[in-house]
Amino acid sequence: MSFRLHHFSLLTAGCAVAVLSGCVQQPVAPSLAEQYPDSQQLELPSYQPIANDLYGEQQPDQLEVLRTGRYTLVSTAAQVGQSNLLEQTVQVRIPTRLKATVADGVKHTLDRSGYQLCSAKGKPALETLFSRPLPAAHYELGPMPLHAALQLLGGSSYQLQVEPVKREVCFGLRVATLSQASTNTDAAVLAAPAPAQVSPVPDSPSLGGGQP
Repeated sequence: MSFRLHHFSLLTAGCAVAVLSGCVQQPVAPSLAEQYPDSQQLELPSYQPIANDLYGEQQPDQLEVLRTGRYTLVSTAAQVGQSNLLEQTVQVRIPTRLKATVADGVKHTLDRSGYQLCSAKGKPALETLFSRPLPAAHYELGPMPLHAALQLLGGSSYQLQVEPVKREVCFGLRVATLSQASTNTDAAVLAAPAPAQVSPVPDSPSLGGGQP
């Protein structure tokens, strides 16, 4: 009996020493700052995309509604202009007394839309567009989608461009428009009629006609 107690005591003491030694030798987990020195590019692997992604694949057959009255149901889905800011409805009213430029019209249209206008510095094509006087037909626009209003302000020679990360809008010259304009100019020069050649008119005989 004493042998069993002595053996049990030794076994218990050995386990305790092993546990204590394991606690002492257990390495300290490095901090997040040590794991990811560049905090600006910190991407933890635990981040996962949500299941019901608003901007993922749409499922129009699933429509969630909320009952707000006995006979009233309201859709809880986000409006198109909320999930896609370029689809939001805008209405532009610029006082005619202001001598606005195209840039002024675009900035006024983008006011509180979530987007900002790109810089035209160092871009001659944009400097030309933004410095043009705003047409009288563009002092009042809408209601219409934001992208439609911006395209009207840019005109047919410019294509609307969007930087989604910065939420910045810009305009680029349409290459097809430039090439077509050049082709039309060359074709007009080639199709122009040749100048008519004027033949000299012979002198008319004297009406007197008398013999000397």
